[in-house]
Amino acid sequence: MPAGSTLRGRRAHHKSRNGCQQCKNRKVKCDEQKPVCGKCKVHEVDCSFALATSVADAINSAEKLIASLDQDATPDTTGSSRPSRSGSPRDTEAGPGPGPGPESSRPRPHLQAPPSAGSELDISDLELLHHYTTSTAYTFSNHPALQTFWRVEAPKIAFTAPYTLRAMLAMSALHLSVLRPEKKDVYVAQASEHNDLALKLAAPELTNVNHENATPLFLFSALLSFISCAKPLKLGNFLLLEDHDIADWLSLIRGTGTIVESANESLRTGPLGIIFSVHRQSHNQPNVQHPFLEDLRQFILGEVSDDHEREVYRIAIDHLSHCFAICLDKAWRLETSDVFMWLMRVPRDFLVLLKGHQPHAMIILGYFCVLIHQLEWMWWMKNWGRHILSQIYHLLPGPLHRAWLQWPMEQVGFSPY
Repeated sequence: MPAGSTLRGRRAHHKSRNGCQQCKNRKVKCDEQKPVCGKCKVHEVDCSFALATSVADAINSAEKLIASLDQDATPDTTGSSRPSRSGSPRDTEAGPGPGPGPESSRPRPHLQAPPSAGSELDISDLELLHHYTTSTAYTFSNHPALQTFWRVEAPKIAFTAPYTLRAMLAMSALHLSVLRPEKKDVYVAQASEHNDLALKLAAPELTNVNHENATPLFLFSALLSFISCAKPLKLGNFLLLEDHDIADWLSLIRGTGTIVESANESLRTGPLGIIFSVHRQSHNQPNVQHPFLEDLRQFILGEVSDDHEREVYRIAIDHLSHCFAICLDKAWRLETSDVFMWLMRVPRDFLVLLKGHQPHAMIILGYFCVLIHQLEWMWWMKNWGRHILSQIYHLLPGPLHRAWLQWPMEQVGFSPY
């Protein structure tokens, strides 16, 4: 070795296991920037860090979700149930209700907090589980194979993940609140508590999606969307939007795309395989042009001058036409996946335009209500189409925009007069 030379070792480097799931799958180094890492931003893919941010937002607003579930609940302080003045959640009209009375300050029945990780159940929870397997599970689908999945396989999965089990019990409680209105207050309180605990238990899992937890997390996100639809109808809730913001449940189910991407093969070959195998795909079907949608497309693209906004609306209408090809042309009795896939595919910028109550975005949502109306055979989707349309109609600025709602209003049976 020449005199004066120095021995150089390997450059020190920092090794981290805290990168996003997408970079781990691609086996590349993640810069760990949040809410979206640099490589995911470059490749324009959903980053698991963004999903974690959505989860944090959902947890921060859990109290808001609970309050909406508890709307109209007025339990007796003696512990006995008091009949609800508004009947079942689906009997609530889209309109101002009576102001809070002295009963609204009464405490709801106390449900014993579960010890440790939230996996232990009491007698009232076992009642909910029994009702789920004997009744509620049959209401998620009209397909016999999917009914069997929700009744037999889904509980098996839930027993491995307390957050999924709690979401299942919350949905069962909401179902009972409709079937037994004389005990509605008690069941809605149970649903609130199980839903709150499910969100808290799921939060750490959603920040680190892997092959082991992908199945229960996917099931949890589906149940969370059902729970959100089963909540009592109220002004300001557009299903996709709640309290002037994108609904927490929608942010979470859009995150299921990250779950599927992270563990695609294990999901499709595992217990959830039946869900993917029976889901109807329209890409093998001829592309049908719907006259009303095509007229709407020409109207909106002709009115909007901003190029980016026009493209967002075009994509939203294209995906809506894709759903119409499945939902209307084949005369099938629809499943939630046939309709809700539009929510998974529309650009996020479209949801931002909806959040701002932009008239063209609201009109497109009005046409989506035609598809929502096709799901009203499910108890937890009852009256959603009319509820959303009535709010859109009164938000639109004038007769020209309202005229474009005429066809959706005829399809769902809504009249503003």
